[in-house]
Amino acid sequence: MASLVQISANEMKFLVKRSVEGLGFTPGDQLGAGARAAACYQYGLANSTVIDAALSGLQPGVQAPTLVKKGAEWVFDAQGQSALVQAELGLGVALSHGATAVRICNTSQGVLVAPVLMAWLSKPMTQARAQQALALYFVHHSGAQRCLLMAANGRPLGLYQPHAPVVDKDELLLRIGEEDIAGQLITDGADLLGWRERSLDQGILVDAALVTRLKSMMMASFVPESDLSRASGAGPS
Repeated sequence: MASLVQISANEMKFLVKRSVEGLGFTPGDQLGAGARAAACYQYGLANSTVIDAALSGLQPGVQAPTLVKKGAEWVFDAQGQSALVQAELGLGVALSHGATAVRICNTSQGVLVAPVLMAWLSKPMTQARAQQALALYFVHHSGAQRCLLMAANGRPLGLYQPHAPVVDKDELLLRIGEEDIAGQLITDGADLLGWRERSLDQGILVDAALVTRLKSMMMASFVPESDLSRASGAGPS
């Protein structure tokens, strides 16, 4: 059994942010990665296996998903980038043009975009279509299909296991206005929110090996002390 350590969600956010920074990603990618990793942990949607795999899937040379097809369903290619960063760029473009379904291929750990979608829904949006429930389909780290249903205000309504396959292993799919999920309810919204409330008081349990990896990765983000680094504003952290 893996050794577990208890940390706060803020610690997780910081560790992931600095690790992504160490790989050379933009400040926006850094902040987004930290926030979504911490939030998914809080809601019980991710564990150390998910975060570890997402880190391994990061491609610093990729800037954004590329559009492959428009139509009833918009399709993007993430070019191997895990959903820890940048996936929301494709989703945002498609939604801003009125798409009702968006598929992102060649990615992994699709559940990690859920906090981004929750944040979007919790804010006033100009398009009436955006103020509808969202269904996020992805492949669970166990290999099973999953669907996270979110209300128009961003509140999680439930986590389902679809009766039939909807996405491939390397895909995520977002559907707008889909409220009747053809699948079995695994965890209802109250339980998901309960996970989050408990994590605020008790912190989250993370594999010690993941914490060690994150601390090792974040060291690459530290600038060696020198006259040049001090002149550019670096200092004790």
